[in-house]
Amino acid sequence: MSKLVYPTLDLFIYDLREGLGESTEEINENQEYFASRFSEKYHPLLKQRDAIEGEYVKLLGNKGRETFTSSTNQYTLKGWQYPVRLGDSYASILDCSVEHSLKNSGQAKKEAIPISSFSDLKTELEKRLAGHPSTIGQVWMLSGQLSNFTLENAEAIAKECSKINSFNLNWDLDLRGKSRFMGGILFEFWRYRLHIPSDISNITNIHEIQDNNCVLIAIYPDTETAKEASKFNFDWLRLFAYRSKILWAYGQSQYLKKKLRSNFVEIEKYQKELKNAKSGKLDLKKLRQILIDAQDILPYYSLDLNNILIQKRTIEINLLNYERRLETIKKKLNPEQENNDLYLLQQQIGKQIEAIKQKITNSHVPDDLEFIHQFAEDVKHRYLVQINNDYESYSPGLTTLIELINAIRGVTEIESSQRDRNFQNTIAILGVGLAVASFSVSVFGQFPGITDTTKAAEQLISIDSRISQLVIPKTWLFPAVSVTVSLMLGILAALMTWLIIKILQWLRK
Repeated sequence: MSKLVYPTLDLFIYDLREGLGESTEEINENQEYFASRFSEKYHPLLKQRDAIEGEYVKLLGNKGRETFTSSTNQYTLKGWQYPVRLGDSYASILDCSVEHSLKNSGQAKKEAIPISSFSDLKTELEKRLAGHPSTIGQVWMLSGQLSNFTLENAEAIAKECSKINSFNLNWDLDLRGKSRFMGGILFEFWRYRLHIPSDISNITNIHEIQDNNCVLIAIYPDTETAKEASKFNFDWLRLFAYRSKILWAYGQSQYLKKKLRSNFVEIEKYQKELKNAKSGKLDLKKLRQILIDAQDILPYYSLDLNNILIQKRTIEINLLNYERRLETIKKKLNPEQENNDLYLLQQQIGKQIEAIKQKITNSHVPDDLEFIHQFAEDVKHRYLVQINNDYESYSPGLTTLIELINAIRGVTEIESSQRDRNFQNTIAILGVGLAVASFSVSVFGQFPGITDTTKAAEQLISIDSRISQLVIPKTWLFPAVSVTVSLMLGILAALMTWLIIKILQWLRK
């Protein structure tokens, strides 16, 4: 059975403290979410220290840790939590080790423990999370001491560790690289996939849209080496913070891309509807509804497009910090590297010797942490390129949307103006007709003998004998003729007015 001395599991976990545009209430909720992983007695101190200005703030003061002890059916466990604030994020190290078997306390930190104990350690740390997973990202690190340390034995142990079910690793697919580190060997496993669902309305956590599983396994030859290597935990804390923030921002950008794509489909639909509306009889009600819908999308589309640039900027800043922290780690590993030509010569000779050893033993392990640097190259040539392409692909959508809104406004305004003018012309024509008809009636009222309708009828008959042929009583004859003539004059006046308006419209063209 594979065993390690003093197996230790570290969880580097990161949470959002202050997101862009978040209110004071939301920031307080983020603070409470983070504090829930610690004992309540530490909550006042966490909040008090969180108010301190600074890029790196130890949230539990100079001592900086909350320690704990626990046990399983087989082992006694001991661990600690170390919380800090890194800019606009929270970061923690959760560390837990197997001290000894329950019945073997005399061999504390010296006993070879089966690597299956890492499952117990993981269970303990997850219990410390209090059901609150990271909101940005996390990295696991398994470490231990191998008494019969060789490159081959260390790799065999690492391979066995990768088979522990609770870490969900695949040696062939997830192993990204290995490197010598502080006299031991460091292995990196990483799997990253995005799985954004078609319905994104209920997404509340970054882990719902991405599978980001990063695990490091460190195997050391003795206690002293492991102790020296543990001093780098605080450098790892910063390095993995930048790494997690990069992947978090990339995941956010792809989430925004999904929203833009959905809105872009709507924009294309509105364009087709406008085109169809123009080809037939204009339906102002339908056009106004398209305008309302397009205006509703505009602010969200513009904001999402702008936020993609913000995520890109977040990645660029954290990538720069990642590379700087990696260089700091390398300098700590090789303090004599700076301004030392002899050291550079020794490095070149050493690499040549290692190349010869590789040919002889076929077990070469580099010592430059190149696999960690490779992440930065992936970000530059894959993630940043993807975000640039996404922004360029969806930027025209904003221009199209604005032009669509302006076009619909123009069409509806022109059509409304035309209808207003037609209504005014109709009113003018009717007004003239009614005015002339009213005037005619008033003129007929001055007809001699108007008070006696029978006498007025006889006068009309004397003017035109054909009037007598109308089958109308003499008492109704004069009013009937008066109304008829007035209506005819009114209609004639209305027709003349219509003709004049048409001529004027023609002249304006």
